[in-house]
Amino acid sequence: MHIPSSIILEVSALCNVSCLGCALHGPYGFVERSFGNMKREIWESVIREIGSWDKKVCVSAHGGGEPLMNPDLRDILTLARSFPNIEVGFLTNGMLMDESWAEFIINVNLDWIAFSIDGVTPETHDKIRWKSDLAKVEKNLETLLTLKKKKQSVVPRVKLNMVAYDAIMDQKEAFVERWINKVDEVMVSHYRNPPESKRWPNVPEDRKPCSLLWSQAVIAWDGRLGLCCEDFNIDHSPGSVGEDAGLLELWNGPEFTKVRSLHQQGQFAEHSMCRVCDTWAEAVESKIFFHEKGYRMVQTPSQTVYSR
Repeated sequence: MHIPSSIILEVSALCNVSCLGCALHGPYGFVERSFGNMKREIWESVIREIGSWDKKVCVSAHGGGEPLMNPDLRDILTLARSFPNIEVGFLTNGMLMDESWAEFIINVNLDWIAFSIDGVTPETHDKIRWKSDLAKVEKNLETLLTLKKKKQSVVPRVKLNMVAYDAIMDQKEAFVERWINKVDEVMVSHYRNPPESKRWPNVPEDRKPCSLLWSQAVIAWDGRLGLCCEDFNIDHSPGSVGEDAGLLELWNGPEFTKVRSLHQQGQFAEHSMCRVCDTWAEAVESKIFFHEKGYRMVQTPSQTVYSR
């Protein structure tokens, strides 16, 4: 039986911001499924099952929405941190990450947190991320960094992600320079426009089976299991965790086993989603560079990660 090493737990599909490239809440969003917060009976049973595995697992407590929209998030993170085999963190738009939240995530020993910030100029940031406020997000981030330093805490590891939209590509270097000495990682991610395209640049011609099918499980806010992180609309679900079966039982069931078999046989075109997706290349194509200013750069088809 396969056991995933990465779990995406969509604790909320609701959001307080509308970002240009968001498949759920953006102006060109195409996702048709309903949105809501994950109920306690779902997240608690999933986390307890993961905690029973004899394997280190990274739980990403985010999905298509803003995790801080779920009023249970403190309980979710506290329960996850109670299991020694679980590493947990989440991606946030930063608007709700006030001082009380900063205090909590440091005290609960959250492993990592990532902020989505697009560039360094409010005029473009706030237009790309409608209903966001760059000044407020940066203030919340600085509050967390200051409190972390005051407490002399090594956690959470703080990461930033900027999406490389055409309108802000000229801000990339300024963005990296602004934060590289303050946070643990700065990520610049390529922009694409699903569902028309799930393609990334610099993808090898020799296609390989996608490692996500053996490493990643995705649980939507309503408990349905998705095929992977590219299954935005949860179109390829074998059922709901807890309601139909346990997480591992569903993830190792006949539906996903069939997809894994197609990949092993090189029949990628036989699956409607895999046929047009390049995410498989993330695990097989990466390059390491060193910037002239001394920081490390890891480049994959989807992003470049900068770190000291």
